[in-house]
Amino acid sequence: MSGFGVSTQADTIASSAPEKLSITLYRDGDGPFQALDEWQREEAREKGLILVTETRTMDLPAGRHTLRFDGVAEGLIPQSAAVEGLPGPAVERNYDYALLSPGTLIERSLGQPIKVVRTDRRTGHQKTADAVLIQGPSGLMVRTAEGVEALGCSGGPERLVLARAPDGLTDKPSLSTIVDVPEPMRAKLTVSYLALGVNWQADYVARIHPDGKRLDLSGWLTLVNSGGSQFANAPAQAVAGKLAREEVEVSRGEAKAISRACWPMDTTHVGKRLMTPPMIVPPPSPPDMMVMAPAPMARAEAEEIVITGARAKLAEQSDLGDYKLYTLPEPVTLNPRQTKQVAFLDQKNVAFQRLYVVGVNVWTPYQDDAAPQAPEVVLRLENKAANGLGKPLPSGALSAMETADGRPTFAGEQAVRDVPVGEPLDLVIGRAMDVRARPRLVELKAFKNNQVRSTYEVDLSNAKTVPATFEIRQDPSPAFFKVLSEPSRHDIRQGQVAWRVTLAPGETRTFRYRIQYVD
Repeated sequence: MSGFGVSTQADTIASSAPEKLSITLYRDGDGPFQALDEWQREEAREKGLILVTETRTMDLPAGRHTLRFDGVAEGLIPQSAAVEGLPGPAVERNYDYALLSPGTLIERSLGQPIKVVRTDRRTGHQKTADAVLIQGPSGLMVRTAEGVEALGCSGGPERLVLARAPDGLTDKPSLSTIVDVPEPMRAKLTVSYLALGVNWQADYVARIHPDGKRLDLSGWLTLVNSGGSQFANAPAQAVAGKLAREEVEVSRGEAKAISRACWPMDTTHVGKRLMTPPMIVPPPSPPDMMVMAPAPMARAEAEEIVITGARAKLAEQSDLGDYKLYTLPEPVTLNPRQTKQVAFLDQKNVAFQRLYVVGVNVWTPYQDDAAPQAPEVVLRLENKAANGLGKPLPSGALSAMETADGRPTFAGEQAVRDVPVGEPLDLVIGRAMDVRARPRLVELKAFKNNQVRSTYEVDLSNAKTVPATFEIRQDPSPAFFKVLSEPSRHDIRQGQVAWRVTLAPGETRTFRYRIQYVD
């Protein structure tokens, strides 16, 4: 039966892999990955949190045993691990993360006797010498009967031969616990733990209809596995919301590489290029010996990107306390260093309003001769069912696409905050070319107690062939701010005092208002 324990030592019983597992992803980071610098993006991905729940079946004889669970996720947070189904309380728990690699193999073999196999670059004959490894993996040095030398500097192929792998190295991270078993039994265990290195975000695409009044909004859950662990055929969920978390330092298995540096052979300090020696294929090593090739270079694995999820099967959204829970429709396989996308939103004919936003504040000296500015292009969606939406929108990134000559055209991209049902969502996709606005400070009066009254005029022009709605936003942050006069009633948008003015094609207009505040 898959997942059964296999005794590797007198008191150790190992489970090589879980029979089943499920994963729950939690977000971390200060914005979508696209908006971050490269180093910030990598850090955000590695800070992501995942809850892994595994099912393992093990045959346990009576007595005290170490139960070892191989193949747990890299970045496991040891203090979060729990094992349910044990026959008694755990005596001790350990997390082993020293991964077997060329570098760690060298590091753990320092001071140990080894063999160096050299191939003569002229004759092709091999010669084996006894040696002691005295430095590595950053620069390999050995001591032989002829003295101390740097490995790989003889001019011919060389390799190390180790009698066995050092103790404490494993090809997979493992979690172990010591437990007293009162009588022989078959135990079905549930192993759960938190781990770092898997993150997620939402990504949206808004396809604007040619009429400029409606759009189709699709959403994807983007799962990012920045570690080296695979989560195979796992039921998966993603939690939307900002969790309170403390920074945790986690030791990860590090696959160290080997490096070397040699003076060029047959040269002085000037050096000359060596002829490449013929490739000699060494004979196979005995099965009980471990062979080290000379100084392999570390190779970065390419990140894989997979998109999945038929439109008929979307992730299901439900409530989880104060958070939103998205359950993926089918089990997923999330491979090491892979980005996978699963559809969770597909809303057709969502109504929106296109606005051209002009910002004004009391600290900018708006002059009469200032050049008109290009307003921001904002798509305003009301997250209501009546408008074709009415779904919680987790934070992420949104790309807008418009249609030009019957073909989709990229119109802009923006970070999206968490938007609950009932709240508006403003998407800033760029700046307009054929509408203009010019704010001007036309009157400024100072009174006692630092009280100030300012009058602003905003010149608006619409060179489009369709009507354009402007939104003028005045920053109300100065102390004791008050609107004294206005041509139309204002409201509040994103903490700003806002007025909306619609201009016909080719129309120009001046909008005038007066405010009061304490400087």
